Amino acid sequence: MSVPFDGPGTAPDGSSKPGKATTALQSHVGFFDHDGDGIIWPSDTFWGFRELKFNAFISMLAMFIIHTGFSYATWGSWIPDPFFRLKINHMHRGKHGSDSEVYTSTGEFSKDRFEYIFKMYSAPPHESMSFNEGVRMLQGNRNVNDPFGWFAAVFEWLATYLLIWPEDSRMKKQDVRGVYDGTLFYKISGRKMD
Repeated sequence: MSVPFDGPGTAPDGSSKPGKATTALQSHVGFFDHDGDGIIWPSDTFWGFRELKFNAFISMLAMFIIHTGFSYATWGSWIPDPFFRLKINHMHRGKHGSDSEVYTSTGEFSKDRFEYIFKMYSAPPHESMSFNEGVRMLQGNRNVNDPFGWFAAVFEWLATYLLIWPEDSRMKKQDVRGVYDGTLFYKISGRKMD
């Protein structure tokens, strides 16, 4: 079951604010849209990763992987964007196989699936996940003949672990949730949410 995202871009009555993120996936990537125009340039991604305290090499690598992998799917045209930009309102089209399925096909956050991955792959009381448990989860979510999905899932979870970098080696459930909806990005960077 998916739940409506009640975060940035969603008004108290549940309606969406014009020009703002309306799904958890859009909010997740919206952090990288500094000017709020709904388009993420490769340089936006690079500087967003730098704000998240990643070094220049990892930021450049992330920019390359994300924009070459998802630009065509999210651009919304048969003609590829020559600048490899991403459109936030089409981010659900970049959902790939072999992932955790926490984002639905429309980019909504599935609380049930989120809880399931922690119950399935983490040790009781299922409030945190170790690196090894995350690897087991990646293996359990692999779809057959999906090398792009395998690579994307590994990249995303490795980046999540590096971003959270837990002192006790266990990623807390609320921190992982903060990555899914983008709120942890603002906390780490010190930037205010719009």
